[in-house]
Amino acid sequence: MEIDSNGYIKLSADQEENYIQIDNEDFFLSELSNKGASSTLFTLHDPNGEIEDRVIKICKTPYQYKSRDKRLRRFEREMRAFRIAKKSGCNDVIKFYKAGKVPLLRQTFLYIILEKAESDLATFMEENEFKFSLNQKLTFCTNILNGINQLHEAKIYHRDIKHDNILLVKGQFKIGDLGLVDFQDIDYNLDKVNEKIGPVGWLSPEATNKMLTKDKKIGNTYDCEINSKSDIFQLGKLFWYIFQGNLPLGQLTTDDSRFSDNAIYTVLFSMLQHNQNNRPDIKQLTSLLAPIKLRLVV
Repeated sequence: MEIDSNGYIKLSADQEENYIQIDNEDFFLSELSNKGASSTLFTLHDPNGEIEDRVIKICKTPYQYKSRDKRLRRFEREMRAFRIAKKSGCNDVIKFYKAGKVPLLRQTFLYIILEKAESDLATFMEENEFKFSLNQKLTFCTNILNGINQLHEAKIYHRDIKHDNILLVKGQFKIGDLGLVDFQDIDYNLDKVNEKIGPVGWLSPEATNKMLTKDKKIGNTYDCEINSKSDIFQLGKLFWYIFQGNLPLGQLTTDDSRFSDNAIYTVLFSMLQHNQNNRPDIKQLTSLLAPIKLRLVV
């Protein structure tokens, strides 16, 4: 193994060299196709075959740079979020096994071990050409909504909801990647004043306002608080993607919707309101979707 020019851990062509020792147990690593902005992900194999394959997420930055690198503090926050989610019984969040520090390549890195997913929402929908019934698509949405609701009940805001952060595990969609979370009750903030928080194309209006206008003396005050209603906005985009395979942008009208059920459009339109005070909270959203789901059951 080695560290490449972009800071990612690169595996050796010789599988025997790609081992890692965690808590005095040896494991082998193999490549996963995805890499995070601040971490590298591998499949973790038990050479004895006693433990099913898992995923290990390793922070790009060695732990010795903690005082200077915010990626390490974000990674520690993700570790904390997964621990809280597990303790709180968040069964619709990807399962967390352990986290800590591991010696590797003569340095020390933070790691998180998680259950291994078969796919993600984006791949699953595209491979099936979005050919699902309205009831099936609504079931996907309510499954994902349950996971975000569990995080909110644990006082965690996800802030990075998008199609490839929703993972498929044994037929169930689970919430993955807690790298941008914030906590409702935490007393310190890792965000830079004008930092972009979230993925391009999925940002809530307040996340965009934060990036463009927060603390700038430009004569106007905009909503820059990223909170539970920001997750609702991102969920609105995600649900729209599930129903018709594209993203809602700009001022929406019914002409933009290809939904055959106007009630679904009405709910999603409420989630995508520019003013977060006009969006439903997660409990209201659950209540709005329940009668539609009941009506669509065959």
